[in-house]
Amino acid sequence: MADAIVPLLASAQVANHIGLVTISNPPVNTLSNKVCAALLAAFDECEQGGARVVILRTDSKSKIWSAGHDIHEIPVDGHDAVTWTTGFVQVLRRVRAFPAPVIAMLHSSVWGAACDLAVTCDLATGTSHTTFAITPVKIGISYNSCGVSHFLGALPAHIVKEMFFTGEPLSAQDAFRLGLLNRLVEPEQLEKTTMDLAATIASRAPLAVAAAKAELQSLTQGVPLHVDEFEAIQAKRRAAFISEDLKEGVRSFFEKRAPVFQGK
Repeated sequence: MADAIVPLLASAQVANHIGLVTISNPPVNTLSNKVCAALLAAFDECEQGGARVVILRTDSKSKIWSAGHDIHEIPVDGHDAVTWTTGFVQVLRRVRAFPAPVIAMLHSSVWGAACDLAVTCDLATGTSHTTFAITPVKIGISYNSCGVSHFLGALPAHIVKEMFFTGEPLSAQDAFRLGLLNRLVEPEQLEKTTMDLAATIASRAPLAVAAAKAELQSLTQGVPLHVDEFEAIQAKRRAAFISEDLKEGVRSFFEKRAPVFQGK
């Protein structure tokens, strides 16, 4: 019997100092642990290949750039779904620590953890189909403080609050107006626009660009939490993860109905 073909969940290629990392997990490119492991390997390949800039993308034919965290992997037994070792959290750290700029090429909508990934990238390009929705409250998940800080580094606080409180999407036009998108173009222009931006970065002095990224990452990190504040927030997060609302949120997602939250 022939060996089964293992799908390539994420791939990398480097040419002309530009790395291309492609997520391929149809139909909605969820960031499962296996996808995230493949992404980490892809970024390693780009770094070893001498990429001076990386473009992160998904198949342009997919209706959604990424639906974020794989709901099948969210624990409903009271354990934290967003920890230091969670797959997509490791990918976020890798993007931030990658020695060259990372550009998110967003042909369509990004949800949940994918929204965090897009915001964590150094630059982003998109089209009118690109929307950003951070959706934990729609399921009952409490997001971690590190993830929240990524948004505060990219958007005004009141916009971040509305996104986290409602779970509703931020339009491409608003994202561009607020500086989250560096370029907003027609769908047929997205690839060329992104490649031109990447080529410009790749043509600059790589050591100077790497130093600029390191400086900007350090200077835009969130304000450290006092230990008492951290513990208080963690207590609220633990309460959310052991709640009946989280179980209801996950059930309703798979049953394709609106959740009925009871606040307990």
